Order: sequence, then C-alpha cells, then structure tokens
Amino acid sequence: MFNKGNPQLFDELFRQYSRPLFYYASKFVENETAKDIVQDIFFKVWSDRKIIVSKSLNALLFTMVRNSCLQHLEKQKVRNKYLESARLKLQEEELLYFMEEKTSLIEQELEDKLNKVLNSLPERCRQIFLLSRFENKKNKEIAEELEISVKAVEKQITRALATIRTEMKDYLPLLLFFSAHLFKNT
Repeated sequence: MFNKGNPQLFDELFRQYSRPLFYYASKFVENETAKDIVQDIFFKVWSDRKIIVSKSLNALLFTMVRNSCLQHLEKQKVRNKYLESARLKLQEEELLYFMEEKTSLIEQELEDKLNKVLNSLPERCRQIFLLSRFENKKNKEIAEELEISVKAVEKQITRALATIRTEMKDYLPLLLFFSAHLFKNT
C-alpha cells in the first residue's frame, strides 16, 4: 500500500521514526544538520517508494541516516581542510606583505644613513669612493680620470671605508645583508 503512495501510511511512518532517527543522527552531527538529514531520508523514501521493499524498514532507515551523516562529515572534513589551507595561504601572504614592507623601511633607513655618511666625507674622498664602489671603476681608471696616483686613490678608498665602518658599526649586519640591493639602486 505504501508502494502505491499512501500519504497516511507515510505520515504514520514519519511520526514513528523521525524522532528516533533525529536522535541517532544528532550523535554524529549538530542538531540542525540532523534535522536536515532525517528530512532528506524521508524525502528519498517518499520519492523512491521501492526502497521500502526491505524486510527491515527500521534497519534500512537507520542505515540511510548513518550513511548520510558519514557523507556529511566527510564533506565537512574536506571543506575544513580547504578552509584551513586558504587561511594559511592568506596568513602567508599577509606575512610576506608585512616582511616586504618592513624590509623596504629598513632598506630606506640604511640607504639614508649611508648617504648621510657618504655626504660627510671630504669631496675628493667621496668622489673616489663613488667611482670605485658605485661605478665599479678600477683604481687605475680612477687615477687616470682624476689625474692622481693609484696610491692616492687607494688611500682615499681606505679612508672612506674606515669612516663608513665607524659611522655605521650599529648597522653593519643589516648593511651586509642589504648591500647588494643598496649598491645596485644608488
């Protein structure tokens, strides 16, 4: 009779099993989801009444609820894994942005301090140092260009390096780290 779509029989089946199925489902999932799962099971039973040919309707319904709960938990697990992955990626991007911003500030501070030290050098000493370190000219080329001896060039470079070392002693670890970038951009 139920196979033919008797609504009264279906109502009786719903009243008899909905509460026990709900309590069973709520052992696996939260209450709202348990309600949805039980309703879905009854919808499936009503839609495909041939399911109820089983000898044990009780076992069939509880098995369907258990399987639906397990499927829901598996989907939830995959969703949570995806969300965690997305959260970690976002944190990583935020950290990289923060590090880039901090690095930029540190580089700027180092560059400002180095420029201040270089500007404090005597004119000829600064000129020779800049030709040597920033234009990558050899001591002999600098000597020929400025019409001075190679020894004078070496002396001025040594003087500039000593001043830089003294004035930037607190910055040396950072300066070494960023030197490639600083000398490239200046």
